[in-house]
Amino acid sequence: MKKINKQIDEYLGYCKEIRGMSPVTILNKRYILENFVMTVGIRDLRQFTNEVFDEWVMKAVERKVGVSSINTYSATVFAMVKYHKEIGVKVPLKINIVKKKKAQKVQRKFYSTFEVEKAIALADDETGLMIRIMFETGMRIAELTRLRMGDFDSYRIRFVGKGQKLREVYISEKTLVLLRKFVEEVGACDYLWGARSIDGRPPTVNTVRNRMGKVFDAAGYKGFYPHALRHSFATNLQIRGASMSEIKEMMGHESIATTERYLHGFEGRLSELFKKYQ
Repeated sequence: MKKINKQIDEYLGYCKEIRGMSPVTILNKRYILENFVMTVGIRDLRQFTNEVFDEWVMKAVERKVGVSSINTYSATVFAMVKYHKEIGVKVPLKINIVKKKKAQKVQRKFYSTFEVEKAIALADDETGLMIRIMFETGMRIAELTRLRMGDFDSYRIRFVGKGQKLREVYISEKTLVLLRKFVEEVGACDYLWGARSIDGRPPTVNTVRNRMGKVFDAAGYKGFYPHALRHSFATNLQIRGASMSEIKEMMGHESIATTERYLHGFEGRLSELFKKYQ
């Protein structure tokens, strides 16, 4: 094993055991870090200089990687570098002289129900079901890919989301019928999307992202990114007349203070709200 792989494992162990980060966060960090070191080709953090980093940024820009993605990758890499510097590893990278790239204001994408259905019509059964569940529930893509059969109870899905928060969302009757048909065809498995893999593990976030992107591209909607489905979920709720407090509760997107402010008003009512606005 390369030294850099051990350094990644050690940092992620710290994130899990000391920082208490969720499995989804750890998985995303590993993907970013392993992808980064594979791209720059270093075998040890002691080879990581500012020149190496600048070259990586230049190549990312040439590949048309978005500024926000570059900054997200950078922040994750810098966090690992800071950890190893604190435990005594001589990493030559000087983070304090790295300039954060400024992102241009991005117009968020929004897909109507008609546009989503148009894309789904061009998808295979699994990808189409993934898109449908994200659009109806406002799930994040990392939450979607890690769904287990035990998370489902008829129309209700209960799962641990961002910030280790237990979330509850509901799918429509049409989606439930398609879900049951899908499970019957592919066979039962612990992970919902794992039945077609050799080891029963679900596809990676990047794989799902690419599959969805190809479907939306084929439907004529360029520049798709999965979080647009979450944004579309919220926007469609607003169009249908949901209040801002209802939308926040259904998305599970509030701060702790907001959760405390609104939770008492919606406890036991999520099923009613999802049914009302689907």
